[in-house]
Amino acid sequence: MKIIIALHSCMDLGGIINHTEQLAGGLKDLGHEVEFYELVYADKAPGQNKATTEIGPTGVPYSQGKGWCFPVAKRLAYKTHAGLASARQVLGGADVVIWTVPVVPKNKQHLGNDKWPDLYDLPPTTKQIAFSHDGNSKAGYPHILAIADRLSGLACVHGCSYNGAAHIPTPRALIVNPQYKPMRTFPTWDTKEPGFISMQTFKAWKHVHELVESIRYMPPKVRGELREIGGKGIEYQYMTSIDKCKDAYYHEDGEKFWDAAEDNGMVHHDYWTELETLNMLRNTRALVDPSWSKKYSKIGGHWNRVVVEAMMNGAIPIAQSRGMGDELFQAGVHYVDLGTALDPQDYADVVLSVGNMSAKEAMPYQEAARSLLRRFDRKRVAEDVIDLAFGNLETIAGEDVPAVRKKAEDLCFDFYGVIM
Repeated sequence: MKIIIALHSCMDLGGIINHTEQLAGGLKDLGHEVEFYELVYADKAPGQNKATTEIGPTGVPYSQGKGWCFPVAKRLAYKTHAGLASARQVLGGADVVIWTVPVVPKNKQHLGNDKWPDLYDLPPTTKQIAFSHDGNSKAGYPHILAIADRLSGLACVHGCSYNGAAHIPTPRALIVNPQYKPMRTFPTWDTKEPGFISMQTFKAWKHVHELVESIRYMPPKVRGELREIGGKGIEYQYMTSIDKCKDAYYHEDGEKFWDAAEDNGMVHHDYWTELETLNMLRNTRALVDPSWSKKYSKIGGHWNRVVVEAMMNGAIPIAQSRGMGDELFQAGVHYVDLGTALDPQDYADVVLSVGNMSAKEAMPYQEAARSLLRRFDRKRVAEDVIDLAFGNLETIAGEDVPAVRKKAEDLCFDFYGVIM
């Protein structure tokens, strides 16, 4: 089949990059033809000039921090009537269209964009599904209701996105983030470096500052020990700023969390490439993912793909049970729970305890991980996506909530100029 993965132009893609690349890979593994396009609300879509470091199954070069660099031929401008017609012709030529971001974001670029719902007016022979990557649909993108009836299915990547879509009257299923060869071999525990690594886009809900704060309370770093943190973002800018560092990012004696952590052996890196990330995970014992959201944790588990990547490579995840949820992962079985830490010293002790585990202590975590990882194989995920598109997967449809629909109608009219 011919499958198009469609991306609305947006910022801060984060894990959506890896998700899309591996989904494309899984679909190609099944023998499908896959094309990847960016939809751009503009009269014309010029070529891009982003610095890229990788190229994956989509065939479009990208970097983890800046996203994809689409050539002109892969950017579909639809602001004019002719552009819209051309974009719909391209999309309608596919057997399946996968919206890797379900709807256009609410940002300045799309103010007054009344054309975007028309992109989904495709022939009935073209099946359409969309991915929900978070539990924020009610507040962040209620306007999905404007096109919900045109979707064959909604694929939800974790418990939070699944439960958070209960107001969308589209058949939905939990389809986890795809991974390449999750059942791989990895170095023995004793050959892995002690210590930890951590990587993410620094956002408030990622809670990176808590990890950075705790590093001051660790004993001096020994030879070969890793205390590596990768990534950047708004909270990185605050933590390292000379004059705009948040008060919450200082120790009681006035020293910045960041400065104290660097003094005690923390090493910071820019965004690692996917290959660099996997190599780091192969060679270290522990992955710290401190993220959790007070809002999202009330809805369901919102685990990050890097936790699964750690399991694939024999590293033990250290994560927040408030972020991991209980849909797939169990604290003390698949990962070590950071939620038990009472203060920065306790936090440091939890992190170091994993980095210094014996092989005997680590083995049960690694064995539990392997029993779960088959579900994340990109080929199996791709099969689930196709089954969802053609109604061959067990699903449940959400129920319309009048208050959310009213919010969607107001947003569509006031911001986009669209009448639902």
